[in-house]
Amino acid sequence: MAEELHPLQNEWVIWEHKANTGSKDPAKWKENMKQLCEFSTVEGFWQYFSHLPKPSEVFFDGDCKKKVSDAGSGTDGDKTVEEYSLFKKGIEPEWGDPQNVIGGEWFCRQFFEADVLDLYWTNLVMACIGETIEDAVDDEGAFQSYINGARVVDKSRNFPLYKIEIWLNTRDPIIKERIKDKLMDVLTDGQQTPSRKMQPKFDWRDHTA
Repeated sequence: MAEELHPLQNEWVIWEHKANTGSKDPAKWKENMKQLCEFSTVEGFWQYFSHLPKPSEVFFDGDCKKKVSDAGSGTDGDKTVEEYSLFKKGIEPEWGDPQNVIGGEWFCRQFFEADVLDLYWTNLVMACIGETIEDAVDDEGAFQSYINGARVVDKSRNFPLYKIEIWLNTRDPIIKERIKDKLMDVLTDGQQTPSRKMQPKFDWRDHTA
């Protein structure tokens, strides 16, 4: 008997972005962006996500950034990963995408311990694909989706610094605040109560073309 699959509300894509070698050319930046997988079921998600290195396993930890290899390449680590992105299929993880430029992002830029960084990223990804951050319906009772995707980024230079983002396709102040409130609950689920100093602090930024 075939295994019953559990479809998601949307189809999603996970992207990997290699560290830039120093060029500021936007075209070069996009060359470093690679689609790793796409999925539309819970089972498909776990099939891919459980085999991806965790952010703490590839990001700068105070000593070094780790070199990793492409799956199945058979080579030693030959690339440095500086971000992972999860976006709905058809939306690219860049500001200029038509669905991104009309909105903006909530972002948190600070240091997290390795286990906290991984927990926050996993919680955020699962909340996005499970549509648990949003609860809005329109006048006809249809579900309204404002979340385009999420990113975790290594912003470290001489000391560890990470960025967690959730991208929206709206700048409506009421919707933004509602999602931010829910985001805080979702992100810290499963974490021992963090000290006030270590709580994630989110700021808003509009996207522009």
